Amino acid sequence: MSTGTRRLLVAVSIVATVALIAGVTAWAASNKVVINASHYYSITPSMAYAQDRQAAGGYYVEVPVHRPHGENETGPADNGNVLYCVYAPTDGRYKLWGHCNWYDGCGNSFFVYMDKEATPAVFGKDGTYQAWHWVPGRTYSLTEGWHYIRFQYRQDGAKLDQFILTSDSRYVPVRQETETPTYLYQPPAQ
Repeated sequence: MSTGTRRLLVAVSIVATVALIAGVTAWAASNKVVINASHYYSITPSMAYAQDRQAAGGYYVEVPVHRPHGENETGPADNGNVLYCVYAPTDGRYKLWGHCNWYDGCGNSFFVYMDKEATPAVFGKDGTYQAWHWVPGRTYSLTEGWHYIRFQYRQDGAKLDQFILTSDSRYVPVRQETETPTYLYQPPAQ
C-alpha cells in the first residue's frame, strides 16, 4: 500500500471517528421529558380525568363531548384546563408532542399555554379521529428549571394521555413512552 493511500485511509478514519463522536455527543445532549397526562398538578372542570385501557397508564384527561356537538358551537363553554409543572433539564429549545385521541373535526384541539404566556398556541387540528396518535406541537425556548404547561379547553371531545418535551428536533414518537417522573412536580396528597 502506498504512502498516499495510507494517509487517505487515516484521514477517512479520523473523519469517520469525529463524525461518530459528534453524533453520540448530540444524542447524549438531547433531553426528553415524558409526562402521563393523568399525573397533573391541578385540574379545573370541565376538563376531566377518565379511564381507557389503551391510554398510557390506563388514564387520560379530556374535554368531555357536550351536546349539541358540531359546527354550530360558539367556542369553549368554560376555562376547563389541566396544569402540569415540569422540569427542563437544560436550557434549550423543546418540541412539544401530545399523544391524543380526537372525537372528530370539531373536537380535535386544545389551547396550550407555556408558563405565563398571554396568548395560547392551538395544539392539534389534524385529521386522525377515534384513535390514539402522536400530534406535534410548537417548539418552546426553555431555561433549565421548572415550567408550567397548561392544556385548556378549545374543543370538546379532545383527549390527552401523554405529552413529551424533547430537545431533539428530529425525534418523532411512534408509541407510548415511559414516563420520566423525576421531571414532574406533583403537589402532596391531601
